[in-house]
Amino acid sequence: MAVDAPIRSHGQDATRMVGSPPLQPAMADTGITTRWMPAEQWPSLGEAWSTLAGIAHPNVFLSPAFALAARGIDASPGLGALVLEEAGRLVGLAPGRFRLGGSVFAFWTHPYAPYGGPLVARGAEKPVLAAILRHLEGQGVAALDWPMLDEGSPLASALTIFAAQSARRIDILETHRRAALVTADPPGAGKEMRRLGRRLAEQGAVADVTTAEGLGLDAAVETFLALEAEGWKGRKGTALKVSADSRRFFTEAVHGLAATGQARIDLLLLDGAAIAGGVVLSAGERAWYWKTAYAEAFARFSPGVMVTQAITRGLSAVPAIRLADSCAISGHPMIDRVWRDRLDITSRLIAVAPGRAGLRYRLALAAISGRRAARTGVKTLIARLRRVRAKAAG
Repeated sequence: MAVDAPIRSHGQDATRMVGSPPLQPAMADTGITTRWMPAEQWPSLGEAWSTLAGIAHPNVFLSPAFALAARGIDASPGLGALVLEEAGRLVGLAPGRFRLGGSVFAFWTHPYAPYGGPLVARGAEKPVLAAILRHLEGQGVAALDWPMLDEGSPLASALTIFAAQSARRIDILETHRRAALVTADPPGAGKEMRRLGRRLAEQGAVADVTTAEGLGLDAAVETFLALEAEGWKGRKGTALKVSADSRRFFTEAVHGLAATGQARIDLLLLDGAAIAGGVVLSAGERAWYWKTAYAEAFARFSPGVMVTQAITRGLSAVPAIRLADSCAISGHPMIDRVWRDRLDITSRLIAVAPGRAGLRYRLALAAISGRRAARTGVKTLIARLRRVRAKAAG
């Protein structure tokens, strides 16, 4: 399926599709060099990486503080990055892995990084994309697996234009829609949430606190980890606190980003004890509502919604942030009720060589599509079994 046009606006609809700022003026397609750097060597990029993150299309998950911490929870071998430089200046960084015997290069995402855009300096989209594909073609790669990029973003638009101009095939592997917040037009609290807020206040003193306004970061990190571990993620064994590696990653990533104002933790307190919390990461004009947790004993008051409303107010007061991504699944029962804007997040497979896609590309497409279909089938079966068990238990 071909890539669609930029994100639509639905005017008076209940939900609105949103996009990113327009492309900057293009740089000339000259002088970019590309080299491979294994993940263990990433720290050697030093300040150049931080500088690039500040001028690139935003992806907080590739900020040095986050990506360097995330290496420790990604046990699969072969992780590295394409490093793209022009006149001694870093203009692109594309972490990923070679897969399927070297037929595919996949940009790096993982369970803690639900966004797949490489770091590309604004204005350098076309030459950096051309240099990436040129390097991969020289390595005998047939396909670029580019996961989770929002439709209508500058990188998605640049990719569509570049692929059309260079006669490269793009196949859509998957698209899902998730909630987002346009900070210039935040939603207010509905009548029901105001009622629940009054009921919660009858239980004790209610307060919203945040590391963005004086709450100590160390205490907030420990409180959030404990709150998450007490809920369903703790019972399932997927809470960050359960594993020493994931706890270390979370602590390092949040502290590293908070040092440059790119991470905040908000907590909803009842008589001084946290009953809900949220972690927001940011880069440039974008934010990501990365993690949330709540005390299930207070579920009847919707504390997760309440802390999300506090986060909404906080983000809307930050002039630099234009758009926040919920990082949630499509149709999420909580965030979809609070944030009415929507992002279409698309995963693509791109033919590395121009012209008619060859056999190796088509085989890679079939293998990746088959694997995705099998994974979706397993998830559907598991969900069905859980519903059956719940019905039998009830």
